[in-house]
Amino acid sequence: MKNGAVKGAFVLIISGFICKLFGAFFRLPLTNILGIKGIGVFQMVMSLYSLLLVLVTGGVTTSLSKLVSSARASGQQAKIKHYLRFALMFTLVISALIGVIFFIFARNISSVQGIPEGFVSYRLLIILLPLGAVIGVLRGIIQGYENMTPTAISQILEQIIKFAFGLLFALWLGRTSLERGVYGAFLGITLSEILAAGYLVIYMLVRVRLPRERFQEVARPFLSAVIPLSLGGAIIPLAHAIDSVMIVSRLSLAGISAEKATSLFGLQTGVVGAILNFPLIISLSVAMALLPKLSFLSSKGDLSKQKQTISTSFSLMWFFLLPFVFGIMALARAIYPIIYPTAIHGFLDEAVGLTLVGGISVILSAIMQFLLSVLQAKGYFSYSFIFCVIAGVTKIIIVFLLAALPAVNIYAIPLSNIALSLIVCILALVKLGPIVKINYFDFFVPLLSSVIMFLVVFIILKTLDLPSLFLVAVSIILGGITYLVLNYPIIKSLLIHFFGKNKSKEEKNE
Repeated sequence: MKNGAVKGAFVLIISGFICKLFGAFFRLPLTNILGIKGIGVFQMVMSLYSLLLVLVTGGVTTSLSKLVSSARASGQQAKIKHYLRFALMFTLVISALIGVIFFIFARNISSVQGIPEGFVSYRLLIILLPLGAVIGVLRGIIQGYENMTPTAISQILEQIIKFAFGLLFALWLGRTSLERGVYGAFLGITLSEILAAGYLVIYMLVRVRLPRERFQEVARPFLSAVIPLSLGGAIIPLAHAIDSVMIVSRLSLAGISAEKATSLFGLQTGVVGAILNFPLIISLSVAMALLPKLSFLSSKGDLSKQKQTISTSFSLMWFFLLPFVFGIMALARAIYPIIYPTAIHGFLDEAVGLTLVGGISVILSAIMQFLLSVLQAKGYFSYSFIFCVIAGVTKIIIVFLLAALPAVNIYAIPLSNIALSLIVCILALVKLGPIVKINYFDFFVPLLSSVIMFLVVFIILKTLDLPSLFLVAVSIILGGITYLVLNYPIIKSLLIHFFGKNKSKEEKNE
């Protein structure tokens, strides 16, 4: 992977961690403000909002990133301006229509979910979705130039504003009712989207110079990419949204009350999910940086560099991802009482169990994100869609069947996530074939090192009698040293690859 892609990946990883920190800091006090039931309501609304946002922008951002990079590679830069215009028109019309529907039927939709407290928040989608459309289009265009910095800045801006004003509004409005508290949180999110969109618009006007040439047809390639990507990208959020709709009724068959079922869903998605989503920053960042670079090389027909880019990108992701996931799994019982001193009361055992199962899901999800990015960069949009449909339907069936079993209950969600990711990974590898070549040494050494690190941290937590915060800090330091020592050959290889002097002339000029 060349310097531009490496830089882009690291920029997104750093910004992603900053964003996730703000996101976690947002959910921690928000959970204490709204309570475990309130965060469950917030997550149910958020799951449906996330689904709609993916429908409106998910495929658009990815499609534009690929199409712009391909246009640059083939010398057809004149298309880029028309891609921008067509994408804005396409997404704004769709987002406005969906926003109007949710504004009108907000009360009905929240009633179906079993959360009447969420209907006011759904009405904000009439503003949130068009803002998301603008943000998604502009990010896609800019990423097509292999420039990840504006995306990173806009993401950080979103999180800072959401953190400051979302909590302020939730605390202020939540004094009167749970419904208004959830609405206040989404009001802060709306303000954050307005400022992020404003920043990207200004950046495009000032920094991006689009060629002024006669119109060329862009609708067909744009739609052929965006339709399967939008639909395919919506499958997983749709499956999560369906989880939120049916989980209360299915858990009731397992003998769990509606109130506890909502709390368990909030625990899985708003507490455990918030922590376990941190490592996915790495895979998502690498995938986003990989897509325009691999698309560019694919348009040039350079198969050798494509294989090298894929292999190096995966090794980079794998090396940083695994210790993060195994570290969270090992520290779960120690860190949850520190992070959620009030909300976790009575649910610690469930939170630890969900973290252990969810950790496996996160690792497979990271591999899935990576392989989907390769599929999309190669132009296999329909295959990406079909694979996600098969996996998404399987996930829904698993949750429907297993959540009603008392022995499984809420664990049906992480188990279904494992099945979903595994299915997509297997099908993607069959389709991509020999282009995905992973170094076995780079794969197994971090994996075995992470398992050993997990055991080291587990033993430290069990044997040392120290104050909680100090014990966690010692565990992290000693666990990190263990992982780095065991991976010395890989660290040395990565340093030589990225910072060594024996670089090709082409790489130096990038």
